[in-house]
Amino acid sequence: MNISHAYHMKTLILIACGVMAAIFSGASPRTGVSLADWAEQAISSDQAVARQANERLREAGPQGLQALEQRFAKEIQLHRSGAPSNERWEKVSLALNRVGGQYDNYASGLYWYTDLEKAKAAARASGRPILSLRLLGRLDEDLSCANSRFFRTTLFPSIEINQLLKQRFILHWQSVRPAPRVTITFGDGRKLERTITGNSIHYILDADGRVVDALPGLYSAPVFAAELRQAADVTQQAGNHENHDYTEHMKSTQERLLHEWAADLSALHVAFPATKSMTEADLERLMDDNRWQQVAQLQVNHGFDAGVRELMARKLPSVESRLLQAEQTRVSQVSSWGYVPLSTEPAFPDATLAATRATSKSAVEIPMLRAFTTFNKSVSLDTVKNNYMLRAKILAFLAASSTKRWSLDRINDWVYAQVFLTPRQDPWLGLASQNIFTAIDGNGENH
Repeated sequence: MNISHAYHMKTLILIACGVMAAIFSGASPRTGVSLADWAEQAISSDQAVARQANERLREAGPQGLQALEQRFAKEIQLHRSGAPSNERWEKVSLALNRVGGQYDNYASGLYWYTDLEKAKAAARASGRPILSLRLLGRLDEDLSCANSRFFRTTLFPSIEINQLLKQRFILHWQSVRPAPRVTITFGDGRKLERTITGNSIHYILDADGRVVDALPGLYSAPVFAAELRQAADVTQQAGNHENHDYTEHMKSTQERLLHEWAADLSALHVAFPATKSMTEADLERLMDDNRWQQVAQLQVNHGFDAGVRELMARKLPSVESRLLQAEQTRVSQVSSWGYVPLSTEPAFPDATLAATRATSKSAVEIPMLRAFTTFNKSVSLDTVKNNYMLRAKILAFLAASSTKRWSLDRINDWVYAQVFLTPRQDPWLGLASQNIFTAIDGNGENH
């Protein structure tokens, strides 16, 4: 070995050692600044400094989010316990959202990849499957489509689901298109802003990006957790075998869903041939709005745990919401659709509870409690419709041999066109029907 070559090798070894030392010390090899230092700068009053710190933490992956959570653990805990927002908290919350890739990240602490190739690399390194969410809008913005907002509020912070996602999945999301919004102004300074139409779907993928299962739309927390756990088990059993075929899982899951659907109808004393193997189309013909409501009532309603209640209550604009959150833990059941608490610990300190109790009658009479029970009813209805009808249709499609070589993007295009009925080629998402006369110039369309 000549001198120049020996010198070159020594230099490479020193560089490698420096990189490894930086990694194990929590420093970024790119800058030499530790993740703890970036976390400290993440809420800087200098927006450029804060933005750069958030970007560096985001690049570091889940470890970057953990560094941020460790630095601001006290603030996060206080906020989860009901502390009001202030300027400092707004900065902390913004940093968590940017680094984690999800709005209201303080409530779930989840790290979401937005690059599927990076998610696949993380899945291969960890041996976990990928939970890939496709949605309208962005998961890190408040006004994404309605389903994704409900995921962030009622599913991802749920203790059981949160642990499941952190321990068994690599998370990824991708926007299909912007979520359409509508703003209603009342001429006196008041306005309502909402998103309209749109849907979301969670795909379970193996480390190579092959589809294992799909969960369309909104689910109740118990059903969502159960279905995710089964899909994770199937993926784990398959291991890292190349070209593994998940057709058997798709077919067996579809068959299970149809049996459960038929069993629910039997429980409602709906008559159909006992000897006939009922297809999804056969069962759908037996349904109407009233029967769907009856099937939904057969599902166990577990309500929301404390972390979910805290976040839900913060979405409500009135003082009543604080009373609602405190009283919910003391309401055993309001009606057949009512809230069933999972925890008996008060959501707010006793002083707050006493003060808010003095301003209202009973929890049952609070309008916002009625809103929550109505939402619970809606979630139960969505769960059975999405699981029995939409998911069965998607699984049948995925199990067909003709789709084996389809990319995830192509599969997703089919789902949005044929199942959600919002095809990519329709720029108006079905909202600008040519069959409806509006008496507005150009049908109100503005290109």
